[in-house]
This record gives sequence, structure tokens and C-alpha cells, in this order.
Amino acid sequence: MNYTTIFDSIPWPYIGNSIIQTISIYILVLLGLKIAGRRVFSERSPQDLIILLLIAEACDLGLSDERAGYWGTIASVITILLLGSLCERISWLRHLIESKPIIIYQNGHLYQKVMQQHMIEEDDLEETARQYGLKSYKEFTKIVLETEGHITGILKSSPLRKNHTK
Repeated sequence: MNYTTIFDSIPWPYIGNSIIQTISIYILVLLGLKIAGRRVFSERSPQDLIILLLIAEACDLGLSDERAGYWGTIASVITILLLGSLCERISWLRHLIESKPIIIYQNGHLYQKVMQQHMIEEDDLEETARQYGLKSYKEFTKIVLETEGHITGILKSSPLRKNHTK
């Protein structure tokens, strides 16, 4: 089978396959990332980079119909950009995809079940307290897991400024 180049006629049936495959992989990766949880990618460790690269490589094989060649790649790229744009512009879709901030500590009560679900340890809360210049996370009135995976502490109804030592 020959690779279809930019100078060949556009293989429309295979382009349709590429678009459908791209949409399905986009949805599956999005669901997988939601299931993995927001803390998984908020840390940005070397392991996270490896995971992202492997996901990208694995998706590459099924992203577009190989018989579509160059035009299948173009169709996949355009489809990904359109899906990203739709997710940003359609509010109900954006709310479906995005997470909401989650309270993990409030008024002396630690929500252990929520912490387990989001892979948060008490050590993470203590680290957050140190970043705010506090001795313990118990000095906070509230601790929130933000939508992007960072932990924010609130003291006396106003957020403290984090010490940026890293």
C-alpha cells in the first residue's frame, strides 16, 4: 500500500475513518485522565512526562486510518483542534470535563475518603502548610484541592500567599 501524499487525491472514505477514530481516542483519553484524577498530572514529575509520551505514542497508531496518509493526519489534527475549541466554547461540555474545587479539610475535620480518592496524604497537607509559613495544616480553616490539582489553604476566610521557594 502506498502512502498518500499531499499531491495525491484526497481519499475521502479514509478521511472519515480518521475523523471517527480521532474523536473516539480523544474521548477515551479524556475519560482516562479524569479517572486518573487531577493530582496525577499536577505534580509534573518525570513519570508524568513518560505517561504522557506513552499515551501519545499509543494513540498515534490508531489516530488516523493509515490508508488516508497525509490527509488523514491533517484530518486528525483539525479534528483535535475543533474538539478542543468545542470543549472551551460550549459551557455544559466544559463543565462536564472540568473538575470543581474539592474541600479536603474544614474547621478541624479532615475528609479522609476524599483524600484517598484523590491520592492525597497528610504529608501533602503538612507540606502545603510549610509553603504558607505555617507549622501545621491544622492552622488552616479550610484546605481545598483546586481544579488543576494544587492544594490551597485558607485561613480566617482569606487565602494566604504561598512562599515560592521552588
